[in-house]
Amino acid sequence: RRPPPPPAHLSTMLRIARRRVCTAGGGGSASDRFWAWTTQQRPSWRESPTEAAVAFCVFGVTGSTSVALVRPALKRTIGLEGSMREGPWSYRITSLVAVSPIYATLLVSFGTVAGRHRYFAYMANKIFGRFLPNFVMKRISETAGWCFPGSRIVK
Repeated sequence: RRPPPPPAHLSTMLRIARRRVCTAGGGGSASDRFWAWTTQQRPSWRESPTEAAVAFCVFGVTGSTSVALVRPALKRTIGLEGSMREGPWSYRITSLVAVSPIYATLLVSFGTVAGRHRYFAYMANKIFGRFLPNFVMKRISETAGWCFPGSRIVK
């Protein structure tokens, strides 16, 4: 046998409580809650050892991953092998040019997964700003400015 249904006022209270629990944290869908979590304001890495540890880990993983992606790609696509220490110069220059945009893109990706989108999007802006002219950066800010909450791409 099934138990009798709860009184109407109790089921209404349960529905309201369930809605509050499910939407706690700022939104309906999981992606909304994740985006709210990763774009929230956080303390500076200079003030918080936890923030410093997360930042150092993200920078380390990003650097290793970008080099691990670029080296084989240079070898497969244009047949260029070498190292930064031993050369040749064509490898050094091509590697720097190829690693920088990949590094900046991965930095935002890994930083977002680590819950620090704002900070790492700002850092990627600085990296891209050193390589791209101002008119390109302005165009990016007009089309993708929503990705960088609280930061300016072009001043």
